[in-house]
Amino acid sequence: MMRSLICILGRQPAISVAELESVFGPEAIVPFNDNSVIVNTEKKVSLQELGGTIKIAEIIGTIQNSSWPRVSSNISNKIVNYSSNRWKDNGHKLSMAISVYGFNIPNDQIRRLSFNTKKFLKEKGQSAHMTLPKDEALNSAQVIHNKLLGEFGAEFLIVTDSIKTILAKTLSVQDIDRYSKRDYERPGRDIKVGMLPPKLAQIMLNLAGVTSETKVLDPFCGTGVVLMEAALKHASIMGSDARQEMVSATKDNLKWLSNEYHLEINSRGITSADATSNKWIGKPDSVVTEMYLGPAMTKLPEEEQLKEIVGQCNNLLRKFLINLKPQLRPGARCCIAIPAWNTPKGLVRLPVADQVGTMGYVKHKFENLKSERIVYRRPDQLVARELLVLTAK
Repeated sequence: MMRSLICILGRQPAISVAELESVFGPEAIVPFNDNSVIVNTEKKVSLQELGGTIKIAEIIGTIQNSSWPRVSSNISNKIVNYSSNRWKDNGHKLSMAISVYGFNIPNDQIRRLSFNTKKFLKEKGQSAHMTLPKDEALNSAQVIHNKLLGEFGAEFLIVTDSIKTILAKTLSVQDIDRYSKRDYERPGRDIKVGMLPPKLAQIMLNLAGVTSETKVLDPFCGTGVVLMEAALKHASIMGSDARQEMVSATKDNLKWLSNEYHLEINSRGITSADATSNKWIGKPDSVVTEMYLGPAMTKLPEEEQLKEIVGQCNNLLRKFLINLKPQLRPGARCCIAIPAWNTPKGLVRLPVADQVGTMGYVKHKFENLKSERIVYRRPDQLVARELLVLTAK
């Protein structure tokens, strides 16, 4: 059955949109405002499989207005009618909350709406406890802690694009604790080589179209974060790293993951090898990896030193792509995290990222993004990650 959902995006919305487009198809995605998109789909949706989306909610009403006084009076009636139909004569006290996106209104306006809604529900004979957000919206932890996803719980989202307003009921929220567990409790961690967040690894796998039917190769596997997330998708995994200690860390982490999540994981295809010359056994369906991002930095190097670092990374990427291409099936999708440097003059990128056509690849273009470049970065980061999404010709 086709459902209309609204997805609240993470801190880097462009990456979130690209992931949703990869999972559901570009035709299913309708951008709504800067931090949300509408998804029309028959697919089953699980936030455990989406790294870039904070909340998914089912749309239950639309108001052709964005004026808060008009919207708030209308929304109360819609919430009360929805609640009366869903929980009529159930005898339970409801746990409820209202979160707002896109209005930029004082918090006391949301509190007033919450109290009015509670009062109207009581007049209908329904008792409810209202959780009040400290800002405009509850975060994922608050939704989980207050049991708003349970049988007798509900978080209602009010989202505007400055023209119309959507009312939706939250179906799921991002479980930060699960990501933290995989990030901080795995036995093999090495801060010296950089720490790929599990959430980003999950996004990259989705950008590469990885499913349970996919054989995934990570040629720069490091401590195995990408392969761990691929194993959670029940994909077949293979990988390599130039350093044996990284291969050992990957295998330790996969063994830990197998025990924690009760998975059967075959790690025999993970070996020590140079990604610029190795011949992997068996053609992968997808390649998902983070290449060497250059030396760790506490400050931006001088221009000449940065030019040397860029040249080294550029040469590594070129050699790797040339070596990889004959080992791929036509149509194989790759997602490669490559370095880019934040400088006062702008983002310094690897030149070879714009030359992949000469090596037998097509750069993927996302229909719902204005830019073909997808960059994962925090404002204070010196080294960002550009996500290069390619298809083998």
